[in-house]
Amino acid sequence: MRIKKGYSIWGLFHTEEKIYLDQIKFTVQKELISPKFESHITIAGPYLKINVSFLNKLEKFVKNCSSIILKIKGYEFKEKFFESFYIAINKSEELNKIRKSISDLKKFDSKNNFSPHISMAYGNHPKKEKELLIPKLPKLNKAIKISKLALVEVDEDIKLWKIKKIYDLL
Repeated sequence: MRIKKGYSIWGLFHTEEKIYLDQIKFTVQKELISPKFESHITIAGPYLKINVSFLNKLEKFVKNCSSIILKIKGYEFKEKFFESFYIAINKSEELNKIRKSISDLKKFDSKNNFSPHISMAYGNHPKKEKELLIPKLPKLNKAIKISKLALVEVDEDIKLWKIKKIYDLL
């Protein structure tokens, strides 16, 4: 069962990389109507509730957490609202390690079919539109770096993603 209201941990990007991703997302969303959201990769969650103990543990954890380089696979899409069109990311030991470390702080369904990606558009878009969009988009960089983690309040029913706190990584 999908948790529609709760909290997630997102990976965020350095300014230059965020600008790069936002430019692609802007181009995508000119073709595919989408709710607005921050460029991110979901690292952990969802959590139905969080408490002060978890926040303290998370704060302590990120003080020793290094930035992560993500290897980009390419543009992909699915017939799912929240994975309509995205940049696919290769799974890596570093990404799995940070997910496990956060799960050790407070359990979440870390065994679910984790498909790392950076969403470019949410929605129920026709497959043909997405297929025709890919050749119009720029060639992707080979890698991108997560330089921050963010605690995000999520309410999918009203398409709200509110960043509550940002943590800089080493």
